[in-house]
Amino acid sequence: MQFGSLFAALAAATPEASAQAPVVVAATEGVTRYPAAFFAERQPLSAYDMVVRVPGFTFDGGDSVRGFGGAAGNVLIGGQRPATKSESLEDALRRIQASQVDRVEIIVGGAPGIDMQGKNVVANVILRADAKGSTLLAVASSFQQDGRTTPAMRFEGSRQYGVNAFDWSILTFRYVDDGAGEGPKIVRRANGTVSPSWLDETGGGDGLTAKANLKRPLLGGRLSVNTVYEREVYDWSLEDIPPTGGDRLKVIDADDREEGEIGLGWERPLTARSRVELTGLLRRKHVDYASTFTEAGEAGRFTSARDSGESIARGVLRHTLSPTLSFEGGGEIAVNFLESQIGYLVNGTPQVLPAANVRVEEKRGEAFGVATWRAHSALTLEGALRLERSTISQTGDTNLEKSFTYPKPRLSVTWSPSAHDQLRGRVEREVGQLDFSDFVSSTTFSTGRDTAGGAELVPERTWVFEAAWERKFGKDGAVVLTARHKEISDVADRILVVDKAGNLYDAPGNIGDAAGDELELSVNLPLERFVPGGLLRGKGTWTRSEVVDPITGRKRRISDQEPFEGELRFSQDLPKRKLQWGLELFSGETETSYAFNEVSRFEIEPWLLAYAEVKPRQGLSLRVEAQNLTGRGLNRQREVFEGRVRAPGDFAYLDDRRVDFDPFIYFRLRQTWG
Repeated sequence: MQFGSLFAALAAATPEASAQAPVVVAATEGVTRYPAAFFAERQPLSAYDMVVRVPGFTFDGGDSVRGFGGAAGNVLIGGQRPATKSESLEDALRRIQASQVDRVEIIVGGAPGIDMQGKNVVANVILRADAKGSTLLAVASSFQQDGRTTPAMRFEGSRQYGVNAFDWSILTFRYVDDGAGEGPKIVRRANGTVSPSWLDETGGGDGLTAKANLKRPLLGGRLSVNTVYEREVYDWSLEDIPPTGGDRLKVIDADDREEGEIGLGWERPLTARSRVELTGLLRRKHVDYASTFTEAGEAGRFTSARDSGESIARGVLRHTLSPTLSFEGGGEIAVNFLESQIGYLVNGTPQVLPAANVRVEEKRGEAFGVATWRAHSALTLEGALRLERSTISQTGDTNLEKSFTYPKPRLSVTWSPSAHDQLRGRVEREVGQLDFSDFVSSTTFSTGRDTAGGAELVPERTWVFEAAWERKFGKDGAVVLTARHKEISDVADRILVVDKAGNLYDAPGNIGDAAGDELELSVNLPLERFVPGGLLRGKGTWTRSEVVDPITGRKRRISDQEPFEGELRFSQDLPKRKLQWGLELFSGETETSYAFNEVSRFEIEPWLLAYAEVKPRQGLSLRVEAQNLTGRGLNRQREVFEGRVRAPGDFAYLDDRRVDFDPFIYFRLRQTWG
């Protein structure tokens, strides 16, 4: 079927009622407004429920990277980004009750005074001016087939005290690791012998999260203060049981994490056309990790204590020259560190790993300027230039310092040839960040694999070429097709490291240049004609890449890159019955990792769930979910070699494992006031 006839068929699935859809398009600003009434029939509970229902909009929660600007998602709240990184954007939106939302604005290409955060499209959640506050109490739990439960409670609220606003949230929870289960293991050695066994894995933990945020006038502007405290404990155990019932491998891992953050944001208009925004952020985290194993009279213990922190100061000046032309400029400085100390014993004897006890510190500065020009009501151009300068130093077992300077230009174009079609293009140079944990050695007792720290790492640099086509139809139907091509320099992957004693280790490292392509399809398809209140949403991303393997010299995919990732969600709203139900399917994942002496493949099977949510009265809802209906399996396969060339003649053994995680039931009772 050709694309034209495909879109015609999709449009035919919706009633001819788009003229009555409560959407106002402001063509001169590039802003499409969706009032709260637009979402009413979908019975949303929070701002997040509204944002993800916007036709053609794909929610992006941001990246877990150092710094403030580079971690941005694609949703603003009241035109601003919350001055926090510890709280996810999704959680921040879920804390806003749907009754507090006036409208959701979709901004394409840019609008005066709006921080596009490096995105072509952002959503802006506008709260009601008369919203005084609300309180929420929710209790939930899953019920596993093995008898485990995961009770959780959330208590949160917001209050308006004159010109001051205050909100808080307390969450206590317990969880089960759905990546652990039971299943067979088979080891096939080069000499033809086969060793079967049975794996029994159990994982889970509990935690506490507390948040408090304050907004108030200060020095002619508006100050926001955000605080977060988190504590989480995780435990995991493995028993590898041979069929004879003899000696078995037992591994126990324990992870204890404590983290705190305080963020300050201040904004003030300087003139009718200019405003200044200042952001400060301080984060600290401590993690204690311990892993032990016992097998056939042998025992080992690996411990790690890590302290990390991030300090950020950022300033932005925005100026609107005219309704069609705006500028912004500013800078950001950040200081980050990770300090790690490890202990490694086997049968009481200390083991030596390279880069075992190190401190990694980064000092980074970035200056940027952005210009947005609405050349025509249907055409918007944005040009940006960022200049990044960073110095990363290592002290301890490894003493090294490196400095990097990278320009990061960006040009994006948005063209709307009609009310239903929009074309978007982007060319940008992106610079990746080095993961501090990659500089520190570690070991995994369940596989017997030691990993060295990658002292010589440099950041990846990528030229991204992107084109997108969006087609809207009916009241809230949309299809978005996006294609990206990437040219990557100094790909971060895995390399061989040889220590002073001649021992061989796998380590993170740069392996050369690569090329990659992505194709992303997003569909928002109302089914009103066939299923009253029905909606089908889907998203799929196909990815390919090609890099030269440093061990074999042959071309392959970049390690841990998924060929396909997708989801399909069906929902039906029945307002007269105060009920919503649906099905959600998440695709499986397949990842392959290439070490110097090992090829590891990790496959996760699809996850299917069904849910029903009833809202018997205003503010009260009960949700029931049947999770993992197909009983998802996880397959891990390790092809291990003796030498350093990963050739058939060096093959040592194949470790093939599968564990299955059983279906379970989840309940949530939620009451809101205000």
